Amino acid sequence: MASVAGDFYDFAAAGENRIGILVADGAGHGVPAALIASMVKVAFASQSEHAGDPSRVLSGLNRILCEQRTSQFVTAGYLVVDFENKSAVYAGAGHPPLRVFRRADGRVCRFQNNGLFLSFRPEANYPNVEMPIAGGDRLLLYTDGLFEAVNERDEAAPEFADALLEDVSAWSGRKGGNRQDDDLTLLVVDMDIAIPG
Repeated sequence: MASVAGDFYDFAAAGENRIGILVADGAGHGVPAALIASMVKVAFASQSEHAGDPSRVLSGLNRILCEQRTSQFVTAGYLVVDFENKSAVYAGAGHPPLRVFRRADGRVCRFQNNGLFLSFRPEANYPNVEMPIAGGDRLLLYTDGLFEAVNERDEAAPEFADALLEDVSAWSGRKGGNRQDDDLTLLVVDMDIAIPG
């Protein structure tokens, strides 16, 4: 939304030929949300030992944030992509669903495997969902700002598109110095590389 915001994303080495991708959204805007995002950054760095297991990463983040007794909640999604085994594992914490575009048949699948948002209940569970991936598939991680974008008539953005961020900006009429109403983060993982095997 601005230089001080609550959206956060980061990457982690999750083992040989594996990468972990975190996207999180602290409630609110401005400095309070940015402070929560900085707490998520530090907490995420402490989860490197479990980087290959989304459930354990989110559980660890949740425990740390609960210990800090923040009054703001955080939504998060954590994805581990295993290039060698052509698979991915995802877990969410009150976060918008992971979307996977399947190039083979043109379908878009939603994976909304969600536990409770972070920093509310220390014992919350975050179940993993596993999925196959193939060359040409596209995985989308994003925050709620994507769906909260509105045009000058307060109408919500209608659908995804490949050039989503550019389309939303043009559609909302907020190019130039105008700002979004909410933080907006979108991560796209394209499986266009040749996968061994």
